[in-house]
Amino acid sequence: MDTSLLVRIAIIIGLTIAAVGCAHVLSLPPQVTLSEVEPSGRAAKPPDCNMPVLRHEPLRDFRKVAIVEALGNRYASEADVLPAVQRKACETGADAIVVTTSRAQTSEDATGYYIDSVAIVYGKENPAAAGTAYKVPRIAQ
Repeated sequence: MDTSLLVRIAIIIGLTIAAVGCAHVLSLPPQVTLSEVEPSGRAAKPPDCNMPVLRHEPLRDFRKVAIVEALGNRYASEADVLPAVQRKACETGADAIVVTTSRAQTSEDATGYYIDSVAIVYGKENPAAAGTAYKVPRIAQ
């Protein structure tokens, strides 16, 4: 067998393995976590809800109901990771999310595109908490 043919076959196999490996890395979905701060008092919205993305806290009254964090793979960008954050925030019944951090990072703990956000609902009071009744014991006279 010709040596140049063996070299060409080895190069083709190497490129194929590299292409398959990259395709696998790019297809990993972002990992999203949600930590409830307080109940929103709202029903969950469908995953494809239109969740507004704010870059600063709004001027009107609002409550923070959940922290939503996501980490995409090292080749991801904000456009790849943000939709997963929005889908998770829809589960809380939130009115919007406020993105507090959005950056590519490389550290000992995690490497990839990281987004930290807060799901908010507009208004000061939690409607579920407003109707809470307390039983007061009667004092015997």
